[in-house]
Formats: sequence, structure tokens, C-alpha cells
Amino acid sequence: MRVLFTCQAAVPHLYPVVPLAWACRAAGHEVRIASGSRVGGHIADAGLPAVEITATPQWTDEERKETQATIYGQGPWPQNWGLDLGALGPERQAYLRFIAGRLIRGAAAMVPELAEFAADWRPDLLVYDAISFAGPVVAARLGIPGIRYLFGTVAMPRIELDACGEPLPEYVRLFGDHGLPVCLAPAAAVDVTPPSLRLMSEVDTLAMRYIPYNGPGVVPEWVGVPAGRPRVCVTWGHTAGAALGGQAGHPFRQAIDALAGLDVELVVVTTAEQIELLGALPPGTRTAASVPLQLILPHCDLLVQQGGDGTTLTGAALGLPQLGISRKPDAEVAPGRLAGAGAGIHLRYQELRDDPARADVLRGAVERLLTDPAYRQAAQRLRTEIENQPAPAELVPVLADLAETPVALEVGS
Repeated sequence: MRVLFTCQAAVPHLYPVVPLAWACRAAGHEVRIASGSRVGGHIADAGLPAVEITATPQWTDEERKETQATIYGQGPWPQNWGLDLGALGPERQAYLRFIAGRLIRGAAAMVPELAEFAADWRPDLLVYDAISFAGPVVAARLGIPGIRYLFGTVAMPRIELDACGEPLPEYVRLFGDHGLPVCLAPAAAVDVTPPSLRLMSEVDTLAMRYIPYNGPGVVPEWVGVPAGRPRVCVTWGHTAGAALGGQAGHPFRQAIDALAGLDVELVVVTTAEQIELLGALPPGTRTAASVPLQLILPHCDLLVQQGGDGTTLTGAALGLPQLGISRKPDAEVAPGRLAGAGAGIHLRYQELRDDPARADVLRGAVERLLTDPAYRQAAQRLRTEIENQPAPAELVPVLADLAETPVALEVGS
């Protein structure tokens, strides 16, 4: 079997699919991962064959600024907002359509090159991350099963559809430009979110265990040495730094300064460039530049993070209580679900930013997470739930069966 994976050109979308791609290769199947140039090296570092897609939409500086301002200019959204898009007001529905439009435009640029490679390589199956809309178009062109890969808590639901479940006109055109009727239903959906965190389920969902992969790295010598006090890891992912530069670290600089007075060992995990932008850190703060989280967190007692799906699930898979500090709508769902499961606390930066008592709020949240055993017990239950999901290797025969099943496309109007 030949399996073609495709994902957005960003590591938060690449890293979640790596374990399933590994499992396919280990079972003797051929694998390729197609994505943009920005992640080609990361695919190779994972030991997987990369297909570089060079075509990208041409964004003007004004459009880039508009995208960033729109995403990071949102106030707090309702809890679990993705469950009922119809209940969102017109401004929030317009925001989702704006984001969908940007993603569909990116997919339109990607389809010709991805389709050309796929026509030559002839995969039996195409696995695409949940917002890589080029994937279902190419699967439909080839007449092969398309598998939608849900990379976390489905924090962004089917935004290619409107609040009534109808495909957006731009999404219909994405298919129509290639002579295809719009396809709304994948052959199956792989979901790595444990049931207690899952926001919603799709038809023909294949549950899979979340295997933490945050890139290659070397375990620092100091991590195995007991700190003699609680060790708190502070991180803030990849996407905010790329979008906001030095401003991305502001919420976490505030957290670091607030927590420095507690009897804890702080470990800051981010890129070397972002660590430098933080400036001088409080005495005793450790830094781990570009060290994968899965190598650090087994030696920590608490994770303070930005609300990313991969970060949240990595912490959950390792049984850690977590403090999520979100600052945009799609980052609110994962820490909100975690808090609902009793394994964490969720704070919104939009509310913290202007709160003169924010240092006390942050310290109080960390102290509760470290001292109240209920949080750790809930985190351990979540870890057990994750470990009880089917391993990636168990899904490979299922995918092989799907690859041999004739495709019956469900199309929309």
C-alpha cells in the first residue's frame, strides 16, 4: 500500500501525523509526506520521505497584517464554542469564514502541485490534516479514499461549512475548479483526542492513541537530576512566535516573573531565538532551547502552556496537570476541555493582560495545581485513557482495508 500524507506547512500540523506515518512504514508500506517548504526539513528529521510543495498563495503585507490582527485581536469566546456555530454572533461567524477563506486560498495554490505528484506516484490512500483542504480535492481527483486526520481537540470545527452545515461557496469552487463536485464526507476520520476531551465526533471515526512527538532532540543531562522542589515547564508553541515575533512571549514572560517568587524550578522551553527575546530571566530559571517537550515533561510536575492541541495532548499523555493561557479562539478549546476534565486550569490572556492582580492570579493557579491532589489524579486518569486507545500500528490494517474499498463519494450541492 502507498499512503500519501499531507498537512499544513507548520509543525503543529506535521508532528501529530508522524506516529501514524511511522506505523505505516514499519508495517512495510510506502509513505510520503507532502507539505510546504517550511517543514521539509522537519519531515526529514522525523525519518520520513518528504515531498516539497513549492506553490504558495501570494499574500500582500496588508493581508498578512490583517490576518494576524484578526486572529490575535479576538476577545474571549464562549466555552466549547465549536459545538454550536449557529449560536455565535455574526461577528464571530464572519471570523470563522475569514479563516476558512485564507485556508481555502492556500489549498487552491497547493492542489495543482500535489495532484501532479499524486498522479505520478499513485497512492492508494490519502491522509490529510483536518484543515488541509487540498487533501480531499486530490483524493477525489484520483478516486481514492481520503482520511481526515484530526490533530487534537477539533478546536476548529468544519469551518469549510457554514453554521447550517452547507459548504461555503469558496469550498465548492475549490472542487469545481478541477471539474469535481464538492465532497463533504471523508472515508474516515482519525481522532487522537481521548474521549473525555473530545469536543465532537465524526462519522466513521477511528480512535487512535496520541503518541507525543515534538521533534528530534537530545535529552539534557540535568533533567534526570531531582530538583528538590516542584519543576514547572513553561512553553508557548510555534505559531505565535512566527506571527507575533517578540510579542508572542509577553504572556509567558509575565508568567515567568509571577512564578519566580514561588518555591519551584522554572524550565523555559522554546526556540533559542524566542529565549533571547525574553531578555534576562529570574535567577535559577533553566532554559531548554528547542528541546522536544516529550523529553522534558516526564521530569516535570506542571506544564504552563499556550493552549495548543499538540502541547495539551503531550502533557496529558504524560500525566501532567496544566495551566493553559490562551489568547485566540482556536487555542481556548483544548485548555477549556482539560479544565472541564479536572486536569488543569484555563486562563485567558485577554483578561489577564489588563488585570492589575494578574501576578496573584497566576501564582494562585500554579499553587492550586501543585498542591491539590485532585488535579494530578485527574491528569493520571487522562493519561490512562490515552494509553487505552488503539496504538497507531493497530490502525494500519484498517487503513489497508479502506484502501481496497471502492470509493463512494458523498457530494454536496
